Amino acid sequence: MRPLLVLLTFFLTVGASALDLPRANEKWITLRADEFEIISNTSAAATTDIAEDLLRMRAAIGKVTRLNVRSPLPTKVFIFANERSFAPYREVVFGRDAENISGIFLGGENGNFMLLQGGSPTGIDRIVFHELTHYFVKNTVAGLPLWVNEGIAEYYSTFRTYGDEAHIGRPVEEHVLWLRGKALIPLRELISVDRESETYNERSRQGVFYAESWALLHYLMIGSEERRGQLTRYLSLIAAHKPADEAFASAFGVNYAQMEVELRAYVRRNAFQYTKFSLRDLAVSDIPKPEPMTYAAVLFQMGHLLANSSASNAGVAEQFLAEALKANPANAAAHADVGRLHDLAGRAGEAEESYHRAVQLGSTDPEIYLLYGASLIKRLGDAEEIPTADVLKARGLFARSAELDPNSARAWAGIGATYAVSTEEPADGIAALEKSLALAPGNLEAAFYLVQLYARLGRRADALRLIDNIITPTGDREMIARAHESLLMADLLDVQTLANAGKLTEAAALAKTILARTTTPAVAERVRKMASMLEAWDAADHAVASLNDAVTKANEGRYAEALAIVDNAMPAITDPEMLEKARQLRNEVAERAKPRKRQ
Repeated sequence: MRPLLVLLTFFLTVGASALDLPRANEKWITLRADEFEIISNTSAAATTDIAEDLLRMRAAIGKVTRLNVRSPLPTKVFIFANERSFAPYREVVFGRDAENISGIFLGGENGNFMLLQGGSPTGIDRIVFHELTHYFVKNTVAGLPLWVNEGIAEYYSTFRTYGDEAHIGRPVEEHVLWLRGKALIPLRELISVDRESETYNERSRQGVFYAESWALLHYLMIGSEERRGQLTRYLSLIAAHKPADEAFASAFGVNYAQMEVELRAYVRRNAFQYTKFSLRDLAVSDIPKPEPMTYAAVLFQMGHLLANSSASNAGVAEQFLAEALKANPANAAAHADVGRLHDLAGRAGEAEESYHRAVQLGSTDPEIYLLYGASLIKRLGDAEEIPTADVLKARGLFARSAELDPNSARAWAGIGATYAVSTEEPADGIAALEKSLALAPGNLEAAFYLVQLYARLGRRADALRLIDNIITPTGDREMIARAHESLLMADLLDVQTLANAGKLTEAAALAKTILARTTTPAVAERVRKMASMLEAWDAADHAVASLNDAVTKANEGRYAEALAIVDNAMPAITDPEMLEKARQLRNEVAERAKPRKRQ
C-alpha cells in the first residue's frame, strides 16, 4: 500500500511529544541548491539525488507552463536516513499514530519545510510536488477556481524520473479507482466549490473533490486536443470575472451534463497520456558537493524546524535553540527564532531583546530583519498611538532585508506596511507594495496593505481590483471583510470632498451610511463624531440661511412671515451664540411689527 502523504500548516495545534537532542556524534550533511537548503543524515549520493529531483521537477514545470517556479521563500528539506531517525521528528511535528507517513510538507509565511524519509520506494512523496506546485501557482497568479488550483497541483504531483527520462501527468491510480467506484460530484457543484464549502471541508467528500478535480484537469489539459485550447479560454473568462456558468458554456460549448458524460468516459479509459522529457532537456543547476555539518548547526536547524511547526512544540524548540546558542552564541538566526517564539507567546520585551541581539551580530540573513520588522509592525498595528520612531525602525529593518535580497516580495511588502500603519503620504509605500506584488502576484499581505493605501488616496477602482483578483478568491471571509472595511477610507475622502464643496447635507448622509457599514469600533467612533459635526454645521448653515431670509422679509415689511421663519428655526439651533442672536432678531421684528400710534 502506498505511504500516506501529509500537508501541515505552521502552528497546527497537535499534542506535543518529547524529543531527544541529536547525538553529538551523529553525522549530518548539507548542501544548497538555489532556494533549496538540504539537511540530511543519509548518504551524500542519496542526498544529491533528491536535490536533483527537486530541481528537475521545478525545471519541468517551468518548461511546460508559465508558472514562476523560483520561490521567493527559502525551502528547507530535511532528509532522514531511515524510519528510526525519521519517526521521532514525524511524531513531534505530526503527532502519534503516523507510522505510515513518509513525507511531510509544512508551508508558511516565513518559509517552506519538507521532511522526507530517505529510501522510500516511492521516492519523493507526491505531497511535496503537489504543494510545490501550489506555491508556484501562488507566485504567479491569483484567483484561480479551487478545482483548477487543486487539479493542477495533483496533475504535476506525479512528476517522476525514470532512467534518463522525466514524466509529468501520469495517472494517479488511487484517483482513477475512486472515480470508477464513486458517484461524481455534479460539475456545476464542483466548479463552485470554495474553501468554505462543505465539499472541500468534509473528509467524506474531500477525496472525490481532489480526484475529480484532477481528472477534469487531466482531460482538459492532455486528454483532448480540442478541450485544451478551450481550457485557456475558460481561464481567461474567469480572470475577467465572468460568471462561472457563463464562462463554462462560452468556453467549452457544452453544458455541465454533457461534460460529465465525457469525464465519466475518460476515467474509464484503459490508458492515459502523459508527457515525457529527456533529462538532458531540463536545465538544472549543478548540485554542489554536500558538506559536513557541525553539531551546533544541526541543533539550530532542528530547533528552527520545531520553532516553525506546531505551537505546542514551542518548549522543545526553545530547548534545541538554547543548546544551539550554548554551542554557538553568535548564531544570529537562532536568536531570531527565540525572539519569534517569545513573540508568539506574547512576551514582547523578551522578543525585542532577542531580535536586537540577532541584528547586533551583523547577520547578512534577510530573514532575520524580516522577522524583527514583522514583529514591530504587529505591535504597531495593535497600538492606539503609533510612535514615528518605531515606524522608521521597522522600515529600516525591511529596507535592510530588501537590500540583502532585492527579490524578496515580503521585504517590499513590509516596507509598504509601514506606510499603512502610519499617516504619512503613501506614494513610496504604494510603490513598494506594487513591487512586492510584481514579484509574487499572490502575496495576500501586500494586496491587503495596498488596498488600504489605495483607499487612502481615493483610488477605489484600484483597491476593488485587488480585492476581487487576490483577496476574494482566497475565500477568507474575515480578510475579505477587513479589505472592504478599508475601502471606507475612500468613502471618508468623499465625505471630505462634499463638505469642502459646501454640500453638508450630502456629506452627513454619506457619513451615516459609512457608520452603518463599519464593524471597527475605532472607525465607528470617528465616523460618528464626523457625522454629528457635519449635521451640526449643516443645521447651522440652514439656520443662518433662515435667519437671513427672515431679515429680508422683515425689511420688506412682511413681519408675520419673518416671525414664523424665526420661530421655526430656533428649535433646531444648538449654538448658544446663534440662539441668542435669533432671539434678538425675533424681538426686534416683533417690536417693528407692533402698530404705531398716530401722533
